[in-house]
Amino acid sequence: MLDALFRKVSGFAWFGRSIRHQVLLAISLMLLLATIAAGTIAVVNGRNAVNVEIKASIDFAEGLLRELVRRIAAENQLSNLDYLVSREVDHMRHARIYVQDGGTPPKLLRSSSSDDDGPSPLSETPDWFESLMMPAGGEDHTRVIRVPNGDRQIILKGDPDDEIAEKWQQLSSLAIVASISMLLLVGAFYFVLGWILTPLQALARGLVALEAGENARRLEIPRVVEIADISRKFNSLAASLDQTRAENGELYKQIQSVQEDERREIARELHDEAGPCLFGITASAESINRISAKLDDESARRITTRTDEILSIADRLKAMNRALLKRLHPVSIGKVPLPALIKDLINDFDRRHTDVRIISEIGPFARAYAEKIELTVYRATQEALTNAVRHAQADNILIELREETSRRGTREQEPGILICLRVSDDGVGFKPGAAAGFGLSAMRERVLSAGGTLAVEARDPRGTSISIKIPAQPSDASRLQVREASRMTS
Repeated sequence: MLDALFRKVSGFAWFGRSIRHQVLLAISLMLLLATIAAGTIAVVNGRNAVNVEIKASIDFAEGLLRELVRRIAAENQLSNLDYLVSREVDHMRHARIYVQDGGTPPKLLRSSSSDDDGPSPLSETPDWFESLMMPAGGEDHTRVIRVPNGDRQIILKGDPDDEIAEKWQQLSSLAIVASISMLLLVGAFYFVLGWILTPLQALARGLVALEAGENARRLEIPRVVEIADISRKFNSLAASLDQTRAENGELYKQIQSVQEDERREIARELHDEAGPCLFGITASAESINRISAKLDDESARRITTRTDEILSIADRLKAMNRALLKRLHPVSIGKVPLPALIKDLINDFDRRHTDVRIISEIGPFARAYAEKIELTVYRATQEALTNAVRHAQADNILIELREETSRRGTREQEPGILICLRVSDDGVGFKPGAAAGFGLSAMRERVLSAGGTLAVEARDPRGTSISIKIPAQPSDASRLQVREASRMTS
């Protein structure tokens, strides 16, 4: 359980992040560890420095007081000992002087110029820092000087407060400078890494473009040696894919042409053979009905019942024949505008699947395109609707079809035209990394053979979106007719 929790946390904190964030996190951790190590060394050195400073100050103060006491005793001024010693307090750093008479508590001697009401040197120093910096064995610095001719004695103790407060100020200033420096360093790394990794982002966009079928995409060679090598390999791969795609496109065009010819031939056979046969069956059944009307009532009723069944079956076969003819080769291709053709397809799906809500947004179009382009758009819409209804089990489907101006045209004076188709549904969606089915693969090949692009995306929170863009250039006559129609309807 702990191992699983560790993997989950590590995955979120490290593996689930981008390279930029991983490098910044690693640098921040190293700077944090270096700061902790430097702070530990600074505390240890500061503590040793405080200990040495206090010991030196106590040694100096002890020598000075012993000489002062000897001189005061020689001059027979022991009665003024407190006053004379207190005058030397200002010359002693990091030391406190106490005078003790017999068994009475020690009395602290202060300089007459000292301010007893002033703030303590440790008033702004945290307690934890004071505990860290306090010299070990503070009583070891205590010295006792006995005064001649009596029970009096001078007690000298170390006072590290000033030294500790000074170390705190130094380390605090150093910590502020180090923190600002680390923030500036991390910020600089953030922008530098962004500049270095920009070619990788371009590479990722290039891979997405290749997946969508934009084999003409090439990357600029960056100055970073490693990424430049990857970019060259990408361009080489894109060139190979472009050549392979062109060869596959030509092959698929031939296969598609043969397939459409076979569909057209089958549709013609169904129309020329099955149609007349069904018409003959219907005519014969109706003739039998007319003949049976001359017979007696019972025989006529039995014959009429059978002929009605034959007529019903013939009607169903006619409906099936018409549906097959439309699926094999829509007779309206090349004869009606593309928007009307797609609307007819949507209406047909709407009639056959009443439990699915299909919404269409079809913009204005040129009057006609090449039959191949219209057939590609028709088959792509047909396959996308079939996938959404049959496989995605969608409840709502949105079809968007419009005409856009591309950046590059086939003529210098006239921009190119893109036919943009987008089919979105709220179905079960697809799993990441799942292989495309036969229908989607055939749709992609058909679109790519027409020079277009196809992208499949997952929708949030569920569903799938298929986007198709196919370049097409309508004729000048069609363009003029569309403009004239738009002018008259506006």
